[in-house]
Amino acid sequence: MDQFKTWIECIEERISVRTFDNRNLKQDDFVKINEFITECLKETKTPIKFKILSSQTDEHSNQKFGTYGFINGTNNFIVGIIDKIKTDPVEFGYTMEKVVLYATCLGFGTCWLGGTFNRNQFENVLNLNENESIGVLIAIGIKKDKQSFVDRAVRYAAKSNQRKPWEELFYLDDIETPLLKSSFDKYDKVIEMVRIAPSASNKQPWRIIKNGNMFHFYLSRTPNYGVLGFDIQMNDIGIAMCHFELSAKELGLAGKWTKLDKSNLDGLEYIVSWINTY
Repeated sequence: MDQFKTWIECIEERISVRTFDNRNLKQDDFVKINEFITECLKETKTPIKFKILSSQTDEHSNQKFGTYGFINGTNNFIVGIIDKIKTDPVEFGYTMEKVVLYATCLGFGTCWLGGTFNRNQFENVLNLNENESIGVLIAIGIKKDKQSFVDRAVRYAAKSNQRKPWEELFYLDDIETPLLKSSFDKYDKVIEMVRIAPSASNKQPWRIIKNGNMFHFYLSRTPNYGVLGFDIQMNDIGIAMCHFELSAKELGLAGKWTKLDKSNLDGLEYIVSWINTY
């Protein structure tokens, strides 16, 4: 894999980019990303596909993909395709964020798009079968130094530069006791990488309860929020898990994901647990 930065550096560097500078990606860039996607998909357990759409290819040379003005300066997209019944949105989010971070490592700007694109247009271009649909897609290109007005407005509306504080996201033993930072805890950096993870409308729906050598992931749903046909907040949990695992392994903190027999808490849906084994 052609990666010149650490995963943690890429996580810290990545922001949502909606204004690009119209420069084309090189063919070699597409090859690298496709090779990385192929490696990622070898590890998935449910049906997931990724397709790069670009006006640079002969197949789509005259195609202008619609994003309702939210994306400017690029016509390159990585489209995530799901099986409407079988695809696990958590696994999907985990895998796609890994691709996003790899693109960041290569120096590209990216932006998750869950609903602000012409879905019918994209799906018609992809010739999907009746069991498939687009989960989300990623705009990719070279970041423009100066943001557009739309970019600034969307970032302000979504509070993209603001993340919830630790005490609203991470807890010790129960949901009543905030997890405090400690210079002696090797997982502090890992948890901070989860805190800065992207999520739809910056909702940050994950909650983590640390209990001994385990970290339990819960989903705090936003009522009546989502994308038609796709559980976008489960997707966000997958993004958080991706940040957690990549950071932990990079810091030498071995562990594994395990689904325990745990009950939901008041307003929180239990998803999975990380059990450290270092």
